[in-house]
Amino acid sequence: MSKSLFRQHFCLRLLSNQSKPNGFTLIELLVAMIVGALISGGLLFLVIQLVQTNLREGARSDTQRDLQAAIDYIARDVREAVYVYDSNCLDRPAASTVQCPGLINYLPKNMSGSASNNLPVLAFWRVDQLPQTVKDICLATYSDPSNFTNSQSAPAAIRDVPCLSGRMYTLVVYSLNWDSAPGLRGRARIRRFELPQFTTASASTTPPTPVTGWVDPTRRETDFFTWPLNKSISTTASSASLQTSRPVGANIVLTDFVDRVGLYADSSGAKAQAPLLAGYELTPRRGSSANDEPPRGFYVYVKGMENRGILNQEVVIRIQGDAAGRAGIPNVNPNRPGVPLALETRVLTRGVTGKTD
Repeated sequence: MSKSLFRQHFCLRLLSNQSKPNGFTLIELLVAMIVGALISGGLLFLVIQLVQTNLREGARSDTQRDLQAAIDYIARDVREAVYVYDSNCLDRPAASTVQCPGLINYLPKNMSGSASNNLPVLAFWRVDQLPQTVKDICLATYSDPSNFTNSQSAPAAIRDVPCLSGRMYTLVVYSLNWDSAPGLRGRARIRRFELPQFTTASASTTPPTPVTGWVDPTRRETDFFTWPLNKSISTTASSASLQTSRPVGANIVLTDFVDRVGLYADSSGAKAQAPLLAGYELTPRRGSSANDEPPRGFYVYVKGMENRGILNQEVVIRIQGDAAGRAGIPNVNPNRPGVPLALETRVLTRGVTGKTD
């Protein structure tokens, strides 16, 4: 081939290559899109997993913090108790030989019974300060000497009011509740009820009127063990009750996100029986079998009730938390806790009755 023909051929090839359009083919675009989708999907999955893990850990931390605050509050409350009931007196079985009436029969009706979705767990008496309104009535009455010149009996304004001590006995009850009403969170919760001698509202009469259902546990006819029955008549007869009517009042929520069942035998959700603790009474009492076991999201062991309050008592408090229902913890399996959290504390009460120096 001559040099001129070669140059012409080379120039035509060069022009032909320069005129070819630039870009990707359809197959190349499809491959790039698939690769990009896989990378983006992997990154999105990783982000979702990180968010879910963060929510789960946040829910666990929030639940643990709330339950720790609750068990610390209960422990401080029990530490001031002068008398703690165990299962023998909290819910006295019909065949029991223990001569106490069964405290739950003298609490508000909505706090006990199969239809209440509420199980009293821990009940005790403690000593509280009188409300300031009652203290003011005491001060005004004692500041007038004429009130005490003609009679040794107390004036009507302060009759049956412990003005000299300035203190009153209050019954406190903690219970496990599993209502599912709107506004309630978690599978179960711990509620708190108290029955003081006086409140600000009850002090508006002369003399101040004790709260409905309150009976002095130190009066001659009764004591902490037989309260509120007249022990001189019978410790079991309903006619012996010194209550004019059963108490009423709010059973307020102390903490949410407590597991209802509390104790599980295996991953299937089967119940397990609460272990026994030597020297302590399990409260509420143990069922005849695992199927009959009461809810155990919150339960206690009580020691020393048989001493009738003359010695300090010990109480072991156990709570099984469950974060199911919080953000990141779906409440999909009612037979298993979403994120179980177990807490325990042991308390020695400070108060006793009949104390002498």
